[in-house]
Amino acid sequence: MQDLPPAPVLGEQLARWVAAGLIDAGQAERIAVAEAQQAAVAQAQQTAVTGAARADAGVAQTVVTGAERAGAGVAPGRAAGRTPLTVEALGYVGGVLAIVAGFVSVHMLWPDVPVGAQLAFAAVAAVALGGAASVMTVGGEPAFARLRSVLWLMSTVSVTVFMGVLSDQVWHLSGVSGLLVTAAVTAVCGVVAWWRTHAPLQHLAAFAAIAATVGAGIARFAPGLHEWGPGLGVWVLSAAWGAAAYRGYLRPQHAGYLAAGVGLVVGAMLTMQEAAGNVLAPLTLIGLLMAGVALRWVWLVALGAVGIILIVPQTLDRYLPQSVGGPVAVFVVGLALVGLALRLAKGRRPRTRQPPAG
Repeated sequence: MQDLPPAPVLGEQLARWVAAGLIDAGQAERIAVAEAQQAAVAQAQQTAVTGAARADAGVAQTVVTGAERAGAGVAPGRAAGRTPLTVEALGYVGGVLAIVAGFVSVHMLWPDVPVGAQLAFAAVAAVALGGAASVMTVGGEPAFARLRSVLWLMSTVSVTVFMGVLSDQVWHLSGVSGLLVTAAVTAVCGVVAWWRTHAPLQHLAAFAAIAATVGAGIARFAPGLHEWGPGLGVWVLSAAWGAAAYRGYLRPQHAGYLAAGVGLVVGAMLTMQEAAGNVLAPLTLIGLLMAGVALRWVWLVALGAVGIILIVPQTLDRYLPQSVGGPVAVFVVGLALVGLALRLAKGRRPRTRQPPAG
């Protein structure tokens, strides 16, 4: 489109043409109005084109910048997601390799390993693993939390080995006394690790050490109770542990429930040397099964089933030796467990929404 002359130039031309008699004043006025309108239309079109071009350029720049930022953010995010898992795996492998290599090296260098070497190796492992776990920063990363929990567990096991060798090879304690000392020291270390982490592994390790301490203490200071005394102590401890977990005093709760369930089964089995124990054990299993069905906890039902497999044959062998009633009772119990499994499976089936009529 041909560029229009500026308004001052057009005004001078129109005045010159009117003076020369080429056009009259009315024609000059109409020409000036028409040209002004044409100039306004051309200016509006030019402004619209320029604005669209700038908008397209801005959108393109925004898209490119966003893509660059997204690309820069995704790559480090993926790398950051992989890094904790890599560190966790390396920590597991490193800890296991260190322990295995230490045992192999000690046995290769000293076929008859001295007591001092065993104590030194266990002490170094406990301090090194516990120190690494204590200075490790989790930062809200689950992989780091799991790695720290495993390191604490390996440190606690190393303390158990150290105290076992010390009480047996150096102090020459009896079996029950050595077990009591070892379990008590392990319980202290386990509780400290549990208090610092509140992790399930430390919860279970602390409970196991405390239960062993209770059982060994009863066997040491009340030897006349034989096995049913320690078993009853473990059973009472487990029941109290489960109640405390239910009230929220022991964290995490699911670890407390699991520890209490296992402790109840083990304690009930240890009381079966007495007639009362053969009543307590089945009642415990029935309670676990009923609780599992009521709460829809499959693992609790599975724990009760394992207890039945371990306890029912002993009870039948004591009261029905070489009788066909034993296998029949086991068969009935098996059918009952299958029925419980089916009921749980039916209860956990997701409900489907019925389509509307019509």
